[in-house]
Amino acid sequence: MSSIPKTCKAAVLEEYGKPLQICEVAIPEVEPRGILVKVEMAGICGTDVHQRKGDLTIKSPLPNIQGHETIGRIVKLGDGRVRDAAGEEVGVGDRIMWAHADCGECYWCQIARDPVLCARRSGYGWAPPTALRGGFAEYEMVSPLTNVVKVPEELTEEEAVGVGCAFRSVVAGYERFGKLGLMEDVVIQGSGPIGLYSTVVARESGARKVIVVGAPQNRLELAKRWGADHIINIEEHKTAEERKELILGLTQGRGPRNAVEASGVPAAFGEGLELIQKGGKYLILGQSSAGLTTIMPSLITSKALTIVGSVSAHVVHFYTALQFIKANRAKYPFAELVSGKYQLEQINEALANMESGKEIKPVIDNRAR
Repeated sequence: MSSIPKTCKAAVLEEYGKPLQICEVAIPEVEPRGILVKVEMAGICGTDVHQRKGDLTIKSPLPNIQGHETIGRIVKLGDGRVRDAAGEEVGVGDRIMWAHADCGECYWCQIARDPVLCARRSGYGWAPPTALRGGFAEYEMVSPLTNVVKVPEELTEEEAVGVGCAFRSVVAGYERFGKLGLMEDVVIQGSGPIGLYSTVVARESGARKVIVVGAPQNRLELAKRWGADHIINIEEHKTAEERKELILGLTQGRGPRNAVEASGVPAAFGEGLELIQKGGKYLILGQSSAGLTTIMPSLITSKALTIVGSVSAHVVHFYTALQFIKANRAKYPFAELVSGKYQLEQINEALANMESGKEIKPVIDNRAR
């Protein structure tokens, strides 16, 4: 590997609602068990769009380096870091992905055994430029407490990058949701990355019919290649009532046993409650903004519905998602999730295209730098 520079370029969020600025930032010293990586590819998701605008439920301090779904190639390992979370040896030149860092000491880590809810979680894509913990940069620092996993050699960056946010969140969500019953119908609300990965997991879980509701058409076409039996374009079927009638017609008039909210649109929650059959289950994965909506709570009781919320993921879900792609890469075109590649200096264009729906998954591709 070439020598490590003293500084690197990073896209810095300095003010909410304003374009990110390309800045030269210092590369910190690598702590014991820390890891310095060269960013190979960084994905851009809807959360990044909401974060830049300042309308997430949790606001990160400014300035910060965004980007929380990264594939990095190790350039330096801190003393004591020799293996990943799966027990595989790691070394300079290996590609890795990583979870947010859990403290390992709070109630949620130790007693509840649910580190995703850690009270002192240290995240990526939220930290100040001095920490260099964001993927929208040439280099990134992985902290000593952070669990990492190696990216299987067989996988391309395009196949793996979606694990950094959407797919690990879907794996974690389905784990909380519980096993899908064999030959049960599933409706997926949303055809972005969360919806697409929810589709392929439902397909591989033995669903009878997988119905994806979303837009635009290019995302829905990819959903079909990832296992959807039916697609409903909200740009053609514009009302919730029209969509409900279509779904009831595909599910013997009862509605699906399972639904997954993956759109991030607050109004989708009420629509989902209307769709699900009595005794059904509803997994909420897509909601991250501070947007509000109106629902009829009595639908939950009258239908005896089970509603499950899920946020983020732990390192085991990264590992499982990568192994899932490795096992099924000949069956599904996972790399087609990446719809556009941008240079770091084009970050604002990439964010705009993600917000407009032009892109399915835009990425910052640093491999040529």
